[in-house]
Formats: sequence, structure tokens, C-alpha cells
Amino acid sequence: MATTFSAGAASGQTDSWGSQAAAAGETSDDIPTSTQFYSYRDTGLSPAELVREAADAGYDAFETYRVGAGTNVNPILQAANDTGLEMSSAHISLSEVENNTQAMIDTFSQFGDPILIDPGVAPDGGWGNESAVIDLAERFNAAADMLSDTELALGHHNHDAEFAQIGDTTGYDVFAENLDDQVQIQLDVGWTLVGGTDPIRFIADNPENVRTLHMKNMTVNPEAFTEFHEGDVNMRAVANTIRNAGEPEYLVFEHDAPEDPLESLQLGAEGLEKVNQPWHPGGICAIDADIHPAKLHTPA
Repeated sequence: MATTFSAGAASGQTDSWGSQAAAAGETSDDIPTSTQFYSYRDTGLSPAELVREAADAGYDAFETYRVGAGTNVNPILQAANDTGLEMSSAHISLSEVENNTQAMIDTFSQFGDPILIDPGVAPDGGWGNESAVIDLAERFNAAADMLSDTELALGHHNHDAEFAQIGDTTGYDVFAENLDDQVQIQLDVGWTLVGGTDPIRFIADNPENVRTLHMKNMTVNPEAFTEFHEGDVNMRAVANTIRNAGEPEYLVFEHDAPEDPLESLQLGAEGLEKVNQPWHPGGICAIDADIHPAKLHTPA
């Protein structure tokens, strides 16, 4: 039975973030942290330069976008070696993995065992079409089989459209139900909440597939991107849930539209450090709370 907290007890998304873990006497079990370089696309910095910025901010790893088989990855490899950061994951299209499999393997195996994550491919018939959703899941299963002799993994990243209704469930739930365990879901907690689904519920229901979280905060009404500590998502609650429910690999900070990208980079690192400490006295945090702490505020 999951432990139930009141919203106030579980939603310490201010300076009290660290006090609950400290009171419990727990300081270990941190989940490795990463950041998506799409957040910093307007800085003019190269991926290699962003690796160094991420290291200076305190991240453990980094997640690239627009890095693929045609990219000269030597500067990125050098920056990773110099800083000790690893490539947690790379946003790359499913079709690239399907059509250029060996090139993808050759490129990304140089970084160890990153997860190749499609940033949002949709079923041909849309997320409200059950058969189309199942077909897409089967594509992911087949593509993951192509990587089975490597250390690379394959995954999918969501936005809000994935949570279109199919009867009494959602398209993304149908997708998850039809994925092999080897295919990962990178759950974007902000887009999940905006899509009308509780990220804590989805993580708890799909522990085999949800291995990384995009720790993106957003407000629901109005729909907007925010800094790590300012949105409607209770970041501590979702971090605790993935820690308790499954086998978490990374917490990945992203902000789609930061006013100051490098300041946001630092705020994300600081926010992850505050929430990334175990505090789970009785299991998965707050699954049955009357006011679910995955969502801090009720829109007007």
C-alpha cells in the first residue's frame, strides 16, 4: 500500500526541499543528473562547450540533440573525457535508428551506453488511434532489437498529445502496455501534467519502461514553461516516485524557452540537487493523496 501524504507535507518545492531528506537522515542514493542541450540552443555554444558548462554547473551527464552519424563528435568526446561527464542520452529520430543502424551504433557507442531517444514521433493515425499506437510500439520494439547486441538503448520522449483518450485510458498508456521492457520511455513530467495525466501515476504504472525523466516544469493554466522551482509539477514527488517504483537511470533537466539559458542551466542543477535525495518512509510518495502532490497548484 502506498504511503499517503497531504499536499502540504509532500510539496516542499521551496527552500524546504532539502529539509525533509535531512530530517530523515538520508543523504545517498542520488539518481544521476543530466541536461538536454536543446535548452541552450540560443547561446551559440557548441555541444562540446555545453558539456563544459554542464560540468561546471554540477551535472553528472548530458543529453544531446542534432548530434548524429554525420556529426564530428571528437570535440564532444574530448570535453566528456576532460570533465568526466558521460552522455546519458541523445535525441535522435526513430527513423535514423531504423535506416542507419550501424552508423548510429558506430557514432554513439563511442560514448559508452547512451539511450537513443526519439524526441516525439507520433503514430500515423494519431495518439487517439489504438491500432496506430500499437503499430508504433511495435516499431520501437523492432528497432530496439537492432541494438540488442550493443550497449545502446532505445526510447521515446513525450509531449502532451500522447495523452489523447482511448476509451478509459490514454494513447501513451496503450503505447507503454505494448512496449518490450528494453524500450524506454523518457517521461517529460511537465508535458505529462499539461496533457492531463498525473506523472506520478504514469511512472508507478510503468516502472519497467520509465527509466529517465525530463524534469521540465510548467504551469497548466496558463500553459507555460517555467524554471525548475516555479511550475505546477512537484519535482521532489516525481523524483521520489521513479526512485521507489523502478530502476531510474537519469533525471534530465530541460527548459524549452528560458529567458537566460545559462542561468537556467544553473538553476536546473541546483533544483535537481535539492530534490534528488531519497525520502520515502513507506513506499511510493503520495499515490493516494486527496490533492495529489504531483500538481502543486489548482488552476484558476
